[in-house]
This record gives sequence, C-alpha cells and structure tokens, in this order.
Amino acid sequence: MFQAYHSNHLDLLKNLIVKLMVMQPIIDPMVAEQILVQSSGMAQWLQIELAKSFNIAANIEFLSPTEFIWNTLIKVFPKISEKKIFNKSHITWKIMHCLPILLDDTSFIPLKQYLHKDQDKRKLYQLSSSIAEVFEKYVLFRSDWLKNWERGNLIDKLDKSQLWQAKLWKYLIDSKEINKKYITNFYVYFIQILEKTNLLPPTLPKRIFICGIPSLPPIYLQILEALGRHIDIHYLFMNPCRYYWGDIQDYPLMIKAQKRQVVRTPSILSNTCKNFHEQQFINPLLSSWGKLGSDNIFLLNRLESSINDIEGFVEIPQDNLLHNLQSDLLNLNNKAIVEVNGIEFNNFKKRNLNRDDKSISLHICHSIQRELEVLQDHILSLMEKDPDLKPRDIIVMVADIDNYAPFIQATFSSAPSERYLPFSISDCTASYTYPIIRVLLNLLKLPDSRFTSEEVLELLEIPTLSKHFSIDEKGLRLLRRWVMESGIRWGLDDTSVESLSLPITGQHTWRFGLQRMLLGYALESSNGAWNDIFPYDEANGIIAELAGNLAEFLSCLDTWRMKLKDERNLNDWQPLCRELMDTFFSNDLESAPALQLIEKQWNQIIEEGIQANYEYPIAITLLSDELSKRLDQYKLSQNFLIGQITFCTIIPMRSIPFKVVCLLGMNDDIYPRALTTFSFNLMQQQVRKGDRNRRDDDCYLFLEALISAQHQFYISYIGQSIQNNSKNYPSILIKELINYIAQSFCLTGDEKYDMDTSEQNIRNHIQILHSRMPFEAENFYPNQVRQSFAFEWIPIINGTRLPQSDFIQPLAPQKRKKIFFDQLLLFWQNPLKAWFHQRLGVNFNIDNNELLNNEPFIPSNLERYEMNVQILNALLLNKNIDQLYANYRAAGNLPYGEFGKLFWQTQIEKMKEISMHFINQYQETENWEIDLQLDNVRLNGWLINVQSDGLLRWRPNLTNINDGLMLWLEHLLYCILGGIGESRIYGYKKSCWRFKALSGEQALSLFKEYINGYQNGLNNPLMLLEKSSSAWINVSFDFKSYQLLEDEVTQKKAINKLIQAWHGNTNIKGECMINPYLQRLVPNLTQSVINDIINTARKWYLPIYLANINN
Repeated sequence: MFQAYHSNHLDLLKNLIVKLMVMQPIIDPMVAEQILVQSSGMAQWLQIELAKSFNIAANIEFLSPTEFIWNTLIKVFPKISEKKIFNKSHITWKIMHCLPILLDDTSFIPLKQYLHKDQDKRKLYQLSSSIAEVFEKYVLFRSDWLKNWERGNLIDKLDKSQLWQAKLWKYLIDSKEINKKYITNFYVYFIQILEKTNLLPPTLPKRIFICGIPSLPPIYLQILEALGRHIDIHYLFMNPCRYYWGDIQDYPLMIKAQKRQVVRTPSILSNTCKNFHEQQFINPLLSSWGKLGSDNIFLLNRLESSINDIEGFVEIPQDNLLHNLQSDLLNLNNKAIVEVNGIEFNNFKKRNLNRDDKSISLHICHSIQRELEVLQDHILSLMEKDPDLKPRDIIVMVADIDNYAPFIQATFSSAPSERYLPFSISDCTASYTYPIIRVLLNLLKLPDSRFTSEEVLELLEIPTLSKHFSIDEKGLRLLRRWVMESGIRWGLDDTSVESLSLPITGQHTWRFGLQRMLLGYALESSNGAWNDIFPYDEANGIIAELAGNLAEFLSCLDTWRMKLKDERNLNDWQPLCRELMDTFFSNDLESAPALQLIEKQWNQIIEEGIQANYEYPIAITLLSDELSKRLDQYKLSQNFLIGQITFCTIIPMRSIPFKVVCLLGMNDDIYPRALTTFSFNLMQQQVRKGDRNRRDDDCYLFLEALISAQHQFYISYIGQSIQNNSKNYPSILIKELINYIAQSFCLTGDEKYDMDTSEQNIRNHIQILHSRMPFEAENFYPNQVRQSFAFEWIPIINGTRLPQSDFIQPLAPQKRKKIFFDQLLLFWQNPLKAWFHQRLGVNFNIDNNELLNNEPFIPSNLERYEMNVQILNALLLNKNIDQLYANYRAAGNLPYGEFGKLFWQTQIEKMKEISMHFINQYQETENWEIDLQLDNVRLNGWLINVQSDGLLRWRPNLTNINDGLMLWLEHLLYCILGGIGESRIYGYKKSCWRFKALSGEQALSLFKEYINGYQNGLNNPLMLLEKSSSAWINVSFDFKSYQLLEDEVTQKKAINKLIQAWHGNTNIKGECMINPYLQRLVPNLTQSVINDIINTARKWYLPIYLANINN
C-alpha cells in the first residue's frame, strides 16, 4: 500500500507516525523501522519527538530516498553489484576514459578546444565530472532521451550540444563502459517486476515512512507506488495548502497579461484568472515560491493511489500577521488589493493589522556583525516578554554558515552573563571546522609549492603537526626570528628552485638557512665564513635542538615533494594518504576525526576510479582538487537541536516547527543562491514537471521557513553599506513578501488613507532600519522596537560616564642613589621610553615577525645602517674590506650577483666620503672607568674609546640632535674626569657636532642638571622628542647670532614645523605614529602639549646648540 498523507503541521504528521507504530507494531524487535528523510536535521528531530512519545527511540534507520531505492534494487536483484550502479562519481571516471578517444569527432570540437594544454588532466576530470552530473539527471528525469540516443535518434528542438552528448552516451553504452541493462531500462524493468510478481525477498522491510521530503523525482514516485503493492509505504507530505495546487501558475505573469489586456500565453492562462475576481483563489506567494511543491503535488496526483490520499489539515487562527499569511497559504487565498486594468478596487476592504503586531519583521542592518547584535537584542526582548520562550525554541538560518560563524562566536560568546544566550552552530563545512584539513590539502600541493618562509611556518601552527616534530609554541616564535635573520625566503633547496624554471642562487632557501643555523652551533660568526657559509650565532647551546627538529620537518617536506611529483596509477595513490598523515601528524583525540574523514574521502575517490576500471596514471593535482571539493561540501550537523539557539544553513526540509524562525543575510545577491548550471544541460531547454533547480529549491525553503514559524518570523539583511551608507537590495523573496503584506493589510486607523499611503505605512511598520553602530542613542530610547540590551553604552550616550582619567598620574618620588652611565645615556636617547621601561616596567616593543618571501633586491634601511657601520669601522681600523664583503655575501645579506657587488661598492664610496674628514684624527683609544660621587648619587660605568686629544665618534648617516646629546653627555663626563681635548662626532655630508673642552667645575655643574633631569624624568615623563623637539629648535635657533629667536613670526614657523613633525604627511610618518610610547601617553596634540615640548627642548637641547662649535 502506498499512502500519502497531507498536512500543514509537521507535528500532526509526526503523530501519525506514532499512531501507526502503536497500531501496527513490528513484531520482530530486531527489525529496524525505516524512515526516509532528506536531511540529518529532520532525522534528529524525529528521533527526539519519537523518544518523547515512546520514552525511547531506538532501532530506527534513517535513509535518503536514493539509498533506500538502491538497497531495494540490490535485494530484489542480488546479482547487481554496487559497481554497476549508475552514479556521478562512477560515471566520471568512465567519461574521463572515453572522452579523449572521441575528441577528433567534429561534434566534440568545443570540448577539444577546452581541453587544449591539459597536461595534468585536471580540466579533463572537471569536465567529465560536470558531464556525469548532467547525465545523472538525464537518467532520473530524461530517460526517454537516453533511449532515443541509444537508437541513434536525436531529440527535436535541442541545441548543437546534443550531438556530442548523444554520441558520448551511445559510445558509453556500445563500448559497455556502462551496462545498458542497469541504466535507462532498469527503472522501468524494476517497476514491471514489482507490478507483476508477488514474491519478493523477505529481507525487504514490511513498511517505511517517508517524512519531510518536499519533492521526489517522478521515477522514484513510480517505483515507490509499485513497491507499495508489496509493503506499506506512508508518505507524509508537508503541504502548505489544503486545496489542489499542482497546476498553479506564475501569478505575476498573469497579472501582467491582464494589465496589458493581452493573453499571450493561452496555454498558461486557460481556465485561470479569466476575470479579476478569480485572482483571490491564486495566492501569489504560493505561486512564486512553491514550484517545487506544486510539481510534487502534480506528480502525486497522477499516481493511481492518489485517490486514497488522506488529508489532515489544521485550521490556523487568524490572530496575527504571521498566522494570517499561513492561513492564506492553507486556503489558497489571495487577499491582496491591487490595481488591475487601470481600476483601483478600493471597495475591497483590507484586513486590519494591529500596530503592536510584530509577528513578521524585517530588519535592515549595515553589516553581518550588526545583524547579529540586532538579533541578540531581539531575542532578549522576546524572552523578556515571554518567560516560557526557551533557547531551544529558536532557530536562525543563513545561506552560508561558514561566513557567519566567526561573527556569531564574537557576538554571542562575548556577551556578559546577565545577557548570555546559549547557542550552537551547525552545518559548518569540515574545512572550516578542522583547520588540519587545509594543512593536509596544502601538503598535497607540495610539488607546486614555492615553500615560502610564511607558507612553511604556517604548517607548523597546527598543534598536531608541530607536536609531531617536537616544536612548541615558544619554539615556533623563536623559529620565526631565526628564519627572518638567517635569510630564508623561499624554496626548499636549489633543486626545488630549479624545478620552477628559476635561476639558482645558492642562497635564501631553507637549506641555506638551515646550514647557517647548524654551522652556528659549531662555529662563531667571528671566525668568518666556512665553505661560503656564514654561521648564524643564535642557534647554539641547548636551543640548537630546535634547528634539528626543523631539519627533520624540512626533510619530510622534501621527501613528499618528490613522492607527489610524478603521476601514478590509482592503486599506487591509495596508500599514500595514510602514509602522509603518519609522517606529519600525531594521532591525538583532537585531530583523529578530521584525519579519519580525510582518509575516508580519499579512499572513496580512489575506489570509485578503481571500480570504474580507470587504469591510466594521474597527477596529484586531480585528486587534491576533488578531495578539496568534497571536504568543502561535507557539512557537520552534530550541533543541531541540542537545546540551545540553533544557527544553521538553509537546507531542504528545515521546516521543523520552531516558535521563532530567523533568517539572516537575505540580500538580493545572496538568496536565492546563484543558479549554477552547465551550458550544455539540455533540460533547461525543455522544462518538465518535477525538474529541480537551485533557485526553485531556495524559494521553497523560504516558504517552508515561513510555514514552520509558530509565533514569529524574523528576517534581516544588510540594507546599507557600512562604509558609505549606500543602499543594498533585499532578496526578491523579501520584496514579494512585503508587497503582499502591504497589499493585503492596513494598520489600524489607516482605513481613511488611499492605497499608496496605506501600503507605505505597512512597509514602515514591518521594516526596521537599525543604526550603523550599537552605541547610538536611538537604540536606548524607551518603548522602542530597536531596544538594545547592551547597557554598557548608556553612560557614554547620556554623558554620565566618568571622564577617563589622565594616563599620567603622580608617582611616589624616587631618587636613585646609584646610576650607571649606560642607563643615563639610554634614558636621554628616549626619555618617554625609559620612563615606561625603568619606572613602569612596560615594554611596547612589538616583535616584527613579518617574514619576507622574496630575495633581498635591496637591503632595508636598518640593514643598510648596520652594514655601513661595519664598513666605516673597517675603514677606520684598517680591516680587510674584502673579507667583510665575503661575510655579508655568505650570509645572504646582499642582492644576488653583480647587483650585490654594485650595491657594496656604492656603500664603500659613501663611507669613504665620511671617513676622509676624520680618518687622520683617529688615534689609539682607551676606556676610562667611571666612579664618581655626585652629591647623593653614585655614578659608575665606563667612558669608552677615549683618545689622547678627546672623543672621536662617527655615524654612517646624517648626525641628528640625539647624536649631539649623546656626545654632549660623554663630553661633560670626559671633562669631569680631567679631559682637556675636543669631543666630535662626524656623519654623512659633513654633518658634525663638536664641543670644546670645559673646566671640570663647569662640566660638573652642567652634568648634574642632566642627572637631576634623569631623576625627575623617572617620576614624571619628559616630553623630549627627537623629531618634534628638534623641528622646533632648528627653526627657532639662529646659527649666525647663536641665540633663540622668540619673535612671533619665527615661533609660528617653528610651531608649524613641530606640528608637521608630530603628524607627518603622506610620505613620512609622524612621530606620533612611530612612537608607541607617545601614542599611549599623549593621544592628542593639544596646546599644553606643544608648550611642554617647547619648554623641554629649550631646557635640554638649547645648551647643546650653544656649545656646538661646528655650526
């Protein structure tokens, strides 16, 4: 018996299942109940509901219709093996084998052009897969075409792509690549057997339930009806309408034709809507969204058993907007009042809509994050009004859950305890859930990898992989620094560089950097290069083991690069996945599910090809692409219906009843989802009842969501850009819904208005435009729909929040009794930084771990500075410049080849230009020990590189105010210790600071001021800024008269320079941007800050300018 049950309530259909199980129990307890469902979510809901009815739900087998039919086929025809079953994966390999043989046929010219230059067969496999997908649809929906093609006949009114498809199909049949007996004729043969015989295998189930499947292919319905002669089949169909609507037509098309008073399509409009009054029997939402269901109703009605269909429709009380719409769908009503043929039917009274009715609402937001924040507030508001509403009563569906998952976590996980809502996220793809999947897919691409420094270290960020090679998080941070400093850029070794047809340099590869690390363990860099390898000193001592672990990891990468490089037969590829996982991953509990899933999908791909007898060698790229595709499509639904707010994807038969149904991201370009179809799919050219396409499926999913909502239907979309507030458009389904509501209802009190005004008021009532940010005042007005529960913003909005206290707070005065000279110099180099470091113990220096993926075509500014210091020192000390060049070259710090030589020679010339001004002043030096008692302070340390005629310093760049300050402090100490010579520092382009000898008493007096400035600067931050302070004093100080100009014009120019140095411009970053300590201390440049900078510069920089004898 094949029995169809129609109802608009899924709960009623569920109760029918329970009733049938009670009335007709299965005698054998070991025999499982079989229920056909379309999604795991429906299976889970049924299990929960059956458990509520029976106190337990066990021994229930949930199958898809395809699984059940093929299981039945195999039981009825035991000789059929699964290898002979026609499916997309199986036939893909068959087509891949046959297609190259047929490409010389003129009908296949388009395919031959597409497959040009397809060395790795990647395009061949993708095309074969697409063709197989289309052929699979033909088997289900166009078997008559396939029969004609087998006989050599073509189908009328199809385009030229029919020629090659017919020939390819006939070739597959004639060459016995697929068995004709088990394809086009087999369904019909199976149906005939079921209709004629009374003897079927006893292993067939005594009954099955089909629940929550909105559409079945026509051939499946015929098989199930024929099977119903032998077993009980109960098809429980969720039907939104109690009347027959299998031939309902496109409502907008009919209205358009009536407006034009032209009947252009008599076949569509015949016997339908002959006059305006009949439009009330055609619900526009059902006609627009319900094609999938109407086709299924049509096909069910053609079955012989349809005369015995049982209907169990439940009347819906018309107590709010949502229930009114559901009632309209149930009764096939159209209550919209529209203009037809130029006449406004004002005599049709619209239904009143209570102004408090929010059972359907549309929320317009500026971003995904804002959508989630608005949703969170809305749910909290609902729960506040209805204490019986639980998180499990709410479902939130989106088109792409992977895109929304991070924002869901950010919004709902971070909520404080008083407004925390338990939630779960279902249907995320395996690739999103398990990062290890992406790592393994990247490992499969090793033959084509450049092995950049970032790519390789990214692999080690996966714990299960780094653990396998004994590299912890601390070790990984250390490795990043080693990789950067040792010169590693890309390429495993010279061989991998050469394989990409690029020149070999012998440097900047992983092997080059690793050799430097390992050599650094044996030798110090002071010994110079060994066999053209310059030791890297950091990888020594106990931590050198880390370099060994890295070497093991790189060795494995190199081994697998070679293993995966060559083409192999499928049998040879099969064990490599497990070997790859064993090589790189630890088999722990966290990674085991992901690794098992990968291995399962890998083996499935291989076995499908082997079963199809595909014997040609293939490249790893083909398998990697297919594995990636399958893992991206594999969705995890383990968190569906676990007693929390459920976030999930909109997938078929999610019409499980929930009190609150929410749809997010309903934008025009997102939903209905893009209709991706192949240009050679001939079904588009001759559409039939029961044909499936993505757009119709999505429309019906939206209809199901509307029907399944019990109390409230919530919709949101990103209606305005968060960048410029430009308008974005909602889904066409939203427009149709709002239009129908606006044409069917008027707000209480709006009866006096005309239709346009009434409709606009309805739209304004349903649509809610939310603010761009959560902290805007409008979100906290009382008795507003947009009420926010994020109360932490209220003090800011009301202006009652206590003003943030200044960062600079008085500290307990401290006087250091002992100071080291190095500490003093370090303080005066950057007083703000020293205050944070030495007094607060705070360090804002962030390690720059950005790895470079290209060779050094030109050294960075810092690298150039350090290189010039070495060159300048070598010139002065008469060291071997050639040896210094060899060391830099061996360390990979110079551009490759002649470019490096040219760069080095340029730097040599520049440094010679600097050294020629003072090389004749250089003498033997000595270091003076410092041990002075300065009032209550003891100063210790060393004054280094003291010559008999004074202090000589040099810089490989232009000297600045900081260089002068450092020399000034050394000079004062030199004079205190009895020095009688000059102190000078030379730089690029003849820049220089020079100070003549001072008396011991004078030097001591000046030096004590800097000691006191140091003590005070540790108690209160000193605004002595290298760029801003020097910008002001360079303009204010007159180098001719040796005085500070205080006139208004000069000071205005000087302050402008200070402000420019602070803020910077498009080419040069300002001091406030490059100094993190200044950012934290002084967020804004106020007049008081400017005055502080000027006064500080006048006190500490002016004496240096006055003392400089080189101006």
